[in-house]
Amino acid sequence: MLVPVVTLQMREGAFRFMMATAADDDVSRRQIATVVYQSLATSIGATLLIALAMGLTLHIRLFWPTVAMLVTFSIHEVVAQMCRGLKRNDVYVQGNIACALVTAAVSAILLLVFHGGVESIFWANVLGHVAGIGLCEARARTLRLCLGAKVDTKTVRKELLRYCLPMIPLTLCWWMTVNSDRLLIKHFLGLDSNGVYAVAMRFSAVIHALALIFYQTWQESAITQFKSKDRDAYYSRVYNVYIFALASIFILYVFLLKLNIGWLVADAYRSCLPLIFPLGLASVLSALSSSFFDPIYQSAGNTRRAVPAVVLTACLSVGLNCVLLPVLQLPGACLTAILAYGFLLIYRLIDTRRYVKLHITAAILIPVAVMALAAIPYYASRWMMVDVASMVVAVAVIGLSFVIYSRKHHDKGEQTA
Repeated sequence: MLVPVVTLQMREGAFRFMMATAADDDVSRRQIATVVYQSLATSIGATLLIALAMGLTLHIRLFWPTVAMLVTFSIHEVVAQMCRGLKRNDVYVQGNIACALVTAAVSAILLLVFHGGVESIFWANVLGHVAGIGLCEARARTLRLCLGAKVDTKTVRKELLRYCLPMIPLTLCWWMTVNSDRLLIKHFLGLDSNGVYAVAMRFSAVIHALALIFYQTWQESAITQFKSKDRDAYYSRVYNVYIFALASIFILYVFLLKLNIGWLVADAYRSCLPLIFPLGLASVLSALSSSFFDPIYQSAGNTRRAVPAVVLTACLSVGLNCVLLPVLQLPGACLTAILAYGFLLIYRLIDTRRYVKLHITAAILIPVAVMALAAIPYYASRWMMVDVASMVVAVAVIGLSFVIYSRKHHDKGEQTA
């Protein structure tokens, strides 16, 4: 939650502005890198001063390892995103791999050899991020762009801050939307219910992880294609395909979890099974409303317009949870998530028409219907073979409808050409 504040969301700004520069525009790249690193240094300096004051007056367990991990993670995020903006995706991937390997290796050594405690994991993460920063800098040399002859950064600084600062409340509201339900469940229903819900939510992280992969890929394409003549057609095609893909992932997700829940979780938490379906559906709506539309606002350079919808969604989520949790208990939290993300999806479909006019094909009614009808065998069936057959048939229907959609789209494209 603190990373957006510490980085001033310069990680997003570094990527977006670097992507928009030409490969031979060395002056613009130096201006952007200078503003990003100066802003990051100022923010981290302020963070360390606040941390020093807190550390001298308060006794907080694992405080300094947490601060060190926050700072190194923030720097790594900014440097890595700058590598992506410079079209050095290979360096970005290598930096993340180096971070993961060093973290795992150091954790194993500190825990197994030196019998370190929880603090060892924190310092292992710090060293991992330092390794990632070092590899990215050695390969892409982003810091070099700040050195040498001075450049005028006044205009770029204004543009970057105008782009980045609205993303801080945006990210914080996202955090509140995602995490407020667990806090309210703990308040209204107690720790046992919160534990069951947390297990179900942990599984939905699979869909969120896949959506994040799509987001990073789509972010780059959305920015590069934003000014193209066939932008509307291209964006529409990507969104339609994304719906088909998420529908297939959702079917596999809910049925595979149902088939394997017996050995995945302890007996005390198997009551999370009825929650997996609606929370998976909420995760799909979240992916459709965020990972696709966020890059549209970023491409337009108007991140401020993305804030009101997320603020309203966060307020709606908290309000509905307060009303529905005492009445419906855990299903109320699931219904709240579906309604909140459904609201956000409708809002953004309308709001982004000022930038892109999406054409959503009628063919998506098939995967949408399949996802809805899948609830019948998911809740009614008690036989493994029925679940397997339902999963296979549902995925096959979605796949067939996608093939038909692709052929129609291909034929239409040939006629247009």
